[in-house]
Amino acid sequence: MYNRSLAVDENFLKFVKEGRFPQSDIRLTPQDVGLSNVHLIDLFETQLISRLLDLEARALKEKNQSFYTIGSSGHEGNAAVALAFDLKDLAFLHYRDAAFFIQRAKQLAGSTPIYDMLLSFVASSEDPISGGRHKVLGSVNLNIPPQTSTIASHLPKAVGAAIGIDLRRRLNHNLKNKDVVICSFGDASLNHSTAQGAINTAQWIAYRKLNVPIVFVCEDNGLGISVKTPPDWVGRSIKDRPMIKYIYGDGLHILDAYRASLEAALI
Repeated sequence: MYNRSLAVDENFLKFVKEGRFPQSDIRLTPQDVGLSNVHLIDLFETQLISRLLDLEARALKEKNQSFYTIGSSGHEGNAAVALAFDLKDLAFLHYRDAAFFIQRAKQLAGSTPIYDMLLSFVASSEDPISGGRHKVLGSVNLNIPPQTSTIASHLPKAVGAAIGIDLRRRLNHNLKNKDVVICSFGDASLNHSTAQGAINTAQWIAYRKLNVPIVFVCEDNGLGISVKTPPDWVGRSIKDRPMIKYIYGDGLHILDAYRASLEAALI
């Protein structure tokens, strides 16, 4: 039987050994965005862990030991998003955001993201976030509320959490001015009525001069399951909407992804 995962892995190793890397028009250096070589190695390690977990999920599935193989392939760059934001910032994640989960876990000593994700793959009752009921990215200690895979269903909750930050601040609770909510989703989800309603709500409240500290992260891979997303549709449909600051970052370029994420974090 043809093993596509193995073929991709072998091609990756071959390209690295031969120095055949994709060319980019982006000319950023780590120093340009305030990162060191150590940071880059750390991010790359996270990307590798995410990819290897994808492969392990498929291997377990072949043994009838795993029940969820929707991987995070192609979304490994969101490790840079996790690095740009603080551990305390609530993160409502897209179901392919394993790299974010892993990178954030590195901010908290004693975290075991690899083990926790493997528990979720096999629907173990010891899975710390779902008890084996559903494979989900989530952690109380990492401030990542668990989300189901339903398209865009987490956006209204994320907007509500962001509104709550401002309300709690008004009531003098212990919240800092820079507290923010991160909400990631795919390009196809942007077209869903649930997403549009949530984004419109955030705009409307901000237009009324109230704070809605939320960063929407649209991970545009050009595909919604099997339907292609028109080029630049995400940017064109969102960048001119009132009360929204649009920032573009190349998810295939780790430095540019970090630059864009840091810009969003510092607004």
